[in-house]
Amino acid sequence: MTLKPTEDMLMDVDGLEFATTESSDSGKQDLQFDVDPVCNVPMVSFPTLSKQPDDKNLHFKFGPVFSRSFAFNKSAASTALFPVAIPYIDNSVEFSQYVSKLFEIYKSLGPDKQFNIPTIGLIKHSSTLEHNQTVNLAFEAVVSELEFFIESLKFSNKHQRFVDLEECLCILSCLKTVQFTLDSEEPESRAKFINSLINWVNRSDGEPSEAVIARVLDNSISTPVHKNPYTWSLLCQLILRGLFEQSVAVLERSGLLDYMKSRCSVTHTMLLDVTNLLQSYPYESETVFREWKDLVLQLYAHWNQSTLNIEPELKSSLEDVLLIMSGNKSKILYYSKTWYECYCGLMLYYIPALQLSEEYLQIALQEYPLDITSTWEQACVDIIMGKIYSILPVLDSLDSCTAAFTASICEAKGLLENDLMEDGGLDYFNDQEEFLGVRSTMSSYLLNQFALSIVTYEDKDLWPIAVGILSLTPNYSDTVKRMIIAELLPHYPFKTNDDIEWMLTICAKWKLPHVARTVYRILGQDALYLNNVIEAMSNFSKAGEFEWVKHYSWMIFEASVLQGSPLEDEIVSAIIVNGNQSEIPKELIDAMVTTVMKQTLSPYAVLFEFYQSANNNQWEEALELLLSLIEFPYLPPQYLILLLGRFIYPKFLQDDSKLIKERDILRIIKSLEKFDNSNETTRALYNQLLIKDDTLPHEMASLIQLIRTKLNFKLCQEFM
Repeated sequence: MTLKPTEDMLMDVDGLEFATTESSDSGKQDLQFDVDPVCNVPMVSFPTLSKQPDDKNLHFKFGPVFSRSFAFNKSAASTALFPVAIPYIDNSVEFSQYVSKLFEIYKSLGPDKQFNIPTIGLIKHSSTLEHNQTVNLAFEAVVSELEFFIESLKFSNKHQRFVDLEECLCILSCLKTVQFTLDSEEPESRAKFINSLINWVNRSDGEPSEAVIARVLDNSISTPVHKNPYTWSLLCQLILRGLFEQSVAVLERSGLLDYMKSRCSVTHTMLLDVTNLLQSYPYESETVFREWKDLVLQLYAHWNQSTLNIEPELKSSLEDVLLIMSGNKSKILYYSKTWYECYCGLMLYYIPALQLSEEYLQIALQEYPLDITSTWEQACVDIIMGKIYSILPVLDSLDSCTAAFTASICEAKGLLENDLMEDGGLDYFNDQEEFLGVRSTMSSYLLNQFALSIVTYEDKDLWPIAVGILSLTPNYSDTVKRMIIAELLPHYPFKTNDDIEWMLTICAKWKLPHVARTVYRILGQDALYLNNVIEAMSNFSKAGEFEWVKHYSWMIFEASVLQGSPLEDEIVSAIIVNGNQSEIPKELIDAMVTTVMKQTLSPYAVLFEFYQSANNNQWEEALELLLSLIEFPYLPPQYLILLLGRFIYPKFLQDDSKLIKERDILRIIKSLEKFDNSNETTRALYNQLLIKDDTLPHEMASLIQLIRTKLNFKLCQEFM
C-alpha cells in the first residue's frame, strides 16, 4: 500500500488563507497607535515631521474627507497644520472592488429586497420558496466575494484588517449554514448545508495544526503510530469535523491496516468498511443517511461480538471511532475540544436537523463554554440561537461594508422582522418621521451609515455606489432619499466631464434643480480658477447667478475698451460672430452660450462691430455704434469716460477732417451731463486708460473740457 505523505493527509492550511508573517510591498502597513494609560483610548502618532505640535494647545479638526483631517496649535504664534491619518480607513483598490461587488449583489435582488409575511396558499408558498432561493443565492455570493477579498489581502501587510475580515467570514459562514441553505428546498440543499457546516467549523481555527499532525504521525518514534493514543484522538477529531478524506489518510498512514491484515482479519475487514463508510458519507439525502448510520451500527455490533485478536487499548479506540460515527453523544462530547467541534459532530452523526440546532448548542456549551475573548464565537452562538440582531454590531465593528449588506439580506430573508416587532421598534417613530416616510430599521441604518462613510474615503468611484445604496434603501420614502442625496451631491469630487454628466443625471432623476444650480455654481468657480471666463459665465447662467454673468460680461467689455481692439479670444469672437467664419463648430457654441450670455454680451458685440466699421473706414456707422453704447441705459457710469477718452475724443474730435452731424453732437453733449467726476471707480479706470494712452490729459475734468471745446468746433463746422 502506498502511503501518503503527512502534508497531504489533512486540510491545506495555506489554502484557508490564514494570516501570514510574510511581507509584501503590495499593501500599506497598518497604522500603528498606542493606548492612553488614563482613558484607554487609541493614540494616533503624527507622521515624522521636523516640527511637532505643542501638546498643551493641541486641537483637532475632522475633515469631510478623512485624509484631510489635521491637528493644530490654537495660538496666535503658530499657523502650522499637522496632518493626521485615521486608523483602519481602507482606501485600497481591492476594497473598492469588494464594495462594488456587494452592491451589485444587493441591487440584483430587485423586489426581493423586502420581506413579505407569507400567508396560506399554494401560490404564496411557491412565491416564498422562490424568494428564499433568490436571497440564499445572494448571501452565498456575498460570502464568496468576502473570500475573494480576503485572498487579495493574503500577502499584504494589513494584518489586523486581515484578522478582522477572517472573523467576519467565520460569522458569515455560520449564518449561511444555519439560515441560508436548507429552506430553499432544492435537491442539493442538504449537501450545501453539510459542506457549509464543515467549512465553517474547520476554517474557524484551522485545527488540527500541521505541527500536531507531524508529531503524531512521526515514524521515527519507536512506538508504532497505531499504538500512539494521540493518533486516535487526532482521528476522532478529524471525523468530528467532517474531514473524511483526511481521516482515511490517517488510517492509512497509521499502518493499522497492514498490522491487522496478519493479526486479526475481522478487524482488518472492519477497518476497510470504516474507510468505505467515511468516503461515502451521505451529504444529499436524509434517507440515505439513516441507511448509512444503520450500516455503522451493524458494523459495530458485528465487530464487537466477534472474537478479536487485538490489544484492549486498541479495541477501545476503535470502538470510540465507530461510536462517534454512529452518533453516540457521550463519545462526541468526550473527543471534542470546543463547543463548535461538538456541535458539528452532533449535527453530522446524531440527527442532521436544524430543528435540533439549539439543543445541540446547549449540550455543547454545557461541556465546552465559549471563549468570551473571541468575537466570532459569541456571534455564532447568537446565530444558532436565532438572535440575528446581536451579531450586527459585532460585524459593524469588524467591517461596516460586510455588516451593512449582511443586515440588508437578513432583513430581506425576514430574519430581523420578528425581533423588531417584539422589541417594540416599530412604535418608536414620531409624527415627523412618519410624515417623511422614514421607517428606519437596523439594515437601513447600517446601509445609510456605510453609504455616508464611503464618500469620505477620497475615492470618487465609491460615490455612485453610495448614491445607489441611498436610492435603494427600502424603508425610506422618496422625499427622504431626495433630501439626503441633495445634501450629499454638491460635495462630489468631480474631475472629468463624465463625472459632471453623472452629477447632472442624478439631479435630473431625483428632480433636484436647486442642487443642479449649486453644481453649476461650483463648476463656474472652478472654471474661473482656471481662467476659463466664458465657460464660467455659461455655468453661472445655468446656476441662475445672472449678476455674475453680467459682471464678467462687462469685464470683457472693459478689457476690450482699454485695449482699443477686439480681445484675442477665439471663443469670445466665435460667440459674437455666431459661429460664422470661426473654426469652432456652431453646434458647440450653441451648446455653451445661453440666452442670458447673449444678452449680457450684446454691448461687447456692438463694440466688436464698431472695430470692424472703423477698420473699414466706415466712420459714420462706427460713430453711430459708439453713440448707441453711450446712450445705453444700462451702461455702468464708469465706462462713459472710457468710451469718450478711448474712441470719441482721439478718433472723431481731434481729427478735423471727420465731420459730425448736429444731432450726434447734441447726443454727445447730453451724455456729458451724466458724467460724475467724483466716482472712485471712474477715476481708477481713467488711470488705467492713461497707462494705455499717455496723450490724454492727466485729469478727467481737463478731458471733459477738451471734449466740450472740440464739440463746439464740430458744431461750427456743421454750419459752415
